[in-house]
Amino acid sequence: MSLPVTRRRDLTYNLGRGRITGVDKHKKAPFEVINLDTGLQDAGEFKGTQITVSEGHPWSRTNKRPKGDVGGDFFTSKTYVPNAGSADHGHRERAQYLFENSDYYHIENFNGIVLPCTPGLLSFPAPINSSNAQLNALGATAVARCKPTNSVAELATAVGELRKDGLPHLPGISLWRDQARLFRSLGKEYLNHKFGWQPFINDIRNVASAVSRANTVLKQFERDSGRLVRRHYSFPIQTEDTTSVFLPGPRLAYMVPPASQFWGGPRGDVVRRRVKTTRRWFSGAFTYHLPSGSTARGKLERYALEADKLLGVLPTPEVIWNLAPWSWAVDWFSNTGDVISNLSDYAVYGLVMQYGYIMEHSMTQDTYTMSGGTGLKFLQDTTPLTLVQETKIRRRANPFGFGVSWDGLSPTQLAIAAAIGVTR
Repeated sequence: MSLPVTRRRDLTYNLGRGRITGVDKHKKAPFEVINLDTGLQDAGEFKGTQITVSEGHPWSRTNKRPKGDVGGDFFTSKTYVPNAGSADHGHRERAQYLFENSDYYHIENFNGIVLPCTPGLLSFPAPINSSNAQLNALGATAVARCKPTNSVAELATAVGELRKDGLPHLPGISLWRDQARLFRSLGKEYLNHKFGWQPFINDIRNVASAVSRANTVLKQFERDSGRLVRRHYSFPIQTEDTTSVFLPGPRLAYMVPPASQFWGGPRGDVVRRRVKTTRRWFSGAFTYHLPSGSTARGKLERYALEADKLLGVLPTPEVIWNLAPWSWAVDWFSNTGDVISNLSDYAVYGLVMQYGYIMEHSMTQDTYTMSGGTGLKFLQDTTPLTLVQETKIRRRANPFGFGVSWDGLSPTQLAIAAAIGVTR
């Protein structure tokens, strides 16, 4: 891996141009015309920068890109004016001024950019990117939420919650047979028992669904053992949008070129709208190893098939009585928990990342506009001016997590990392 290199690039953004043209016509000599043309003049410019720290990772959209993990730590921060000097940056303002006396009349036309205020009063917003310690903490959270072994851990939690809170209407699953016998003896009258039959059916369906899903989850868990399992996790996007008065009026709008004859009445405030956006996400590839075989798996598969039967039929007291052997519901709590516990213990020592990255894209946009009038005679609006600070970060994980140093790994962990082809 090559050492990181810092590169700096200075950026110049021209805010646009404008010009004044006009004519003087003497009334006593109508054929004498004096033309006025100030020529193109710049509205000003902003100096932005881009700083990039990278190790120089190979990248190509073709098949020539090296296989495997070719990434690494990356940082870039940029300040810029989007679409500065282009037609998309804003509209070009046009105005006309007419002066007349007994001897002549004078007409001037302006075509150019009118900004909310003098550019020299503005500056780029400060960066809002996270520190390395914050990114390591976020990376650890992302790994904990999306690692492939989580399916087992979440299922164990669900079973515990189901056992504790999922059966509020029954003293225990062992009483389901008695309740089914009761509803069966009532015949069609069970339909009228809104608060008896329906909760009973919901309880059976909840447990049956958990049993059926457990078999699918555990099969997938065992099938992925020894394979490369890719995972992606995205944090909720954070957005903050605020508006405030940046410069209270009256203020002179900035016109290029300056033309005092265009100034008119009172001027409004320069308003700044600041939008902060932060997006964070994780991408990685895990691998783990489980020993083959489990004596409890055969029983669990039988429970799952019986549960699927209960989920796929029209629930009536007669059907429930005929199909439900009830043993699967009782054994579910006493047996499957052991299977989950064993598989979880295996995964604790076998889980490792072939690669893992936490990434962050943060941006602050300051947009300046004129509120309450421009103070110009013929122009009631200005070209909005937007200044942006943008940062992109990528942090690489150790095979055993974020914020874990290679020096702190045990010989066993180093051997595991070498076995999957991951080195410093």
